[in-house]
Amino acid sequence: MNSITLKNIEFRDIVFPALVLFIFFGLYSTYKGEASLLENKSITRGKLTEVSYGEGGSFDYRFYVNGILYEASDPDDAGWPDYVRTANPIINGFYNVAYNRKDPSNSKIIIDGFPKHESELLAYADTISAKVTKAFPISDSYADLYIKYTFKRNEFSFRTRIHKDSLPCGSLGECKEATIALIVAKQYPEISNLYIQSYDRRAMRKDKLNKMQQY
Repeated sequence: MNSITLKNIEFRDIVFPALVLFIFFGLYSTYKGEASLLENKSITRGKLTEVSYGEGGSFDYRFYVNGILYEASDPDDAGWPDYVRTANPIINGFYNVAYNRKDPSNSKIIIDGFPKHESELLAYADTISAKVTKAFPISDSYADLYIKYTFKRNEFSFRTRIHKDSLPCGSLGECKEATIALIVAKQYPEISNLYIQSYDRRAMRKDKLNKMQQY
C-alpha cells in the first residue's frame, strides 16, 4: 500500500467523520440557541454601530439589559436562522433587539423599518439625580454642561449644549457642581433628555434627516 493510498484512507476514516461531527454540533448548537431565544424572548432597543457586507459581513450593535451593556454581532443577510432585514440599516440608529431573558448575549437586531428616534426611548424612563461637573459659556447664547450620573450601578457622562435661558440649574454660575434632575432611558441609559436636547446634536439630526429626504 503506497503513501497516497494511506493518506486517502486517513482522510476518509478520520478527517471526514470529524468534519461531519463538527458541522453537526455547530448546527445543533445554533438550533438550541434559536429555540431558547424563541422560548425566553424579550424586546428592548439597541444601537446599530457598524455594518459590513460580503463574506463575513455583519451588523454590529449594542444594547443594555438591567443596566449591563451587551455588544453583539449578527450576519448581514437574512438566511437561516431567520434575521429580519426588511429595510436599509442606518448606522447609529436605534432598532428593536430580541434577546434571551436567561442569556442576553443570545440576541438579534431587527432591521424592519426606519430607526426609532432617540426621544422614543424616553417613553420608558426614570428620573434620577445627576451632577454637573463643568459649566462654561461657548457663545453669548449657549453654554456647555458636562454631566455625570449613575444608573443601576453603572457610571455615565456626557456633554450637552443648552441655551442659557433653558439651563436646568438656573444661571450659569449656579450650574457649577450643581445637582440636577435627569430623565434617563431605562432601555438605553446613555440616552437622557438633556443629551437629546443638546443644540448641536439636534442640528446634526436635522441635517441628516434633510439629506435622507433628498434621496
